Amino acid sequence: MRKLLLVLFVLLGSSSLFSQISLLEKEQQIKSEFDGLVLADTDSLKLSICNKIEKLFSDLLVEEQSFDYPFSELSKMGKLTSPDQKFRIFNWNCVLSDGSYRYFGLLQIKLKKSIYVENLTDSELAGDMFHQYKPANWPGALYYQIIPFKTKSGSSYFLLGWDGNDFRTNKKLIEVLSFDENGQATFGIPVILWKGKILNRIVFEYAKQAGMTIQYHEKEKRIVFDHLAPSSPNYQNQFEYYGPDFSYDALEYQKGKWVLVENVDVRNK
Repeated sequence: MRKLLLVLFVLLGSSSLFSQISLLEKEQQIKSEFDGLVLADTDSLKLSICNKIEKLFSDLLVEEQSFDYPFSELSKMGKLTSPDQKFRIFNWNCVLSDGSYRYFGLLQIKLKKSIYVENLTDSELAGDMFHQYKPANWPGALYYQIIPFKTKSGSSYFLLGWDGNDFRTNKKLIEVLSFDENGQATFGIPVILWKGKILNRIVFEYAKQAGMTIQYHEKEKRIVFDHLAPSSPNYQNQFEYYGPDFSYDALEYQKGKWVLVENVDVRNK
């Protein structure tokens, strides 16, 4: 019996080791493609490489052990894990010759008995604040933080993101992500109340040379962000002249909605 148990432990250990080696080899292949992306000198070549990375990585992420694998060699890719360990987001951008950005992303979702992967297809709709989208029409961005919150139907998540937009302006986003019982993702459920309107996401646009912050204050359960304004009243709605005016607004949870609260006090926070 002891010999049998020893053989089983050796076999299980070998299987885990071989899986780790396989993941490392595939990770190195994807890293090599990212190195090629840096050197690519035409839009068509850049997009071709990005599509190849997407295919290689989506095939890799369905492997069960990949959910806990760090992918630390992929430094040119954003990697986020939800605080509740239910999903991961991997995404990256491609800067085109006209100054615009194309985004690529993958959602890796842990189900009860399997791993499910959704490819995110950039629809270039990052300015739209009034519609829901499935992954096939994803409002592309680079995400840098996941903030869970509860809804009547279960758990949803705010995604804080950045979009390089064009030569004149940047954008930042507060996106809303939710999943159904089968792991199917939806972007933009309407939970934001903003000056009398129900929004599916918030998009801020501001001057390329300006900087904008969005931060989650966990203690107060609110998302705080710079208030943007034009440098002169003459530049109203000309977002290449917008930047922070040293005041702050926030989203606060009230009766099932996240409500805009203006001019919040952020001292000592």
